[in-house]
Amino acid sequence: MKRTAFTMVELIFVIVIIGILAAVGIPKLSGMSDGTKKTAEMATISAVSTALETAHGEWSINEGTFTWGNNQPSTALNSAGYPSVLSASGKIFGAVVKGDNLDFTNVANSLTADYNISIFTGPASNATRGVKYDTNAPNSDIAGKPDKNDFWIYASYINPAKVCTLGGQTFLSGDFLLIDMPGTATTNYATVALQCN
Repeated sequence: MKRTAFTMVELIFVIVIIGILAAVGIPKLSGMSDGTKKTAEMATISAVSTALETAHGEWSINEGTFTWGNNQPSTALNSAGYPSVLSASGKIFGAVVKGDNLDFTNVANSLTADYNISIFTGPASNATRGVKYDTNAPNSDIAGKPDKNDFWIYASYINPAKVCTLGGQTFLSGDFLLIDMPGTATTNYATVALQCN
């Protein structure tokens, strides 16, 4: 007798195998998406930090007018030699880097006599679309890696006569640091303030 089709048992067996592969593979693929967001965010911040240090270096050695970043004038640097504003040409980091990740947002700014800070979130630290909390980690948080309630602080100016801290981190002018909030509580960016003594 000649066979021309699959039997019902063979079809069910193939469907079960596909279901098992999907059950194992889909969670791994979603984890890759979160890992990609974290990597992209940290790489962008690294590029911005390098550009800030380059601008500061130019400010340190030049006595006259000069350009820095993406053709920004030296007059755009503050008294500490860092830009107070990172955006330009409609891009969040347009003053310092050519490429721009549209997933970054400047969520708050704070200007006091002791400091000038800007708060940013990126693709991993975005409060709504960011990386899910790691339920296997202590406090559902992996230290040093951005997730939904974390944020970045750029300190364009810190009073050199003061020591300003937040979350156990000391800030100096030009620092661009991750504030890694423990747990899963939502962050109110409007209340973020450095403690200066």
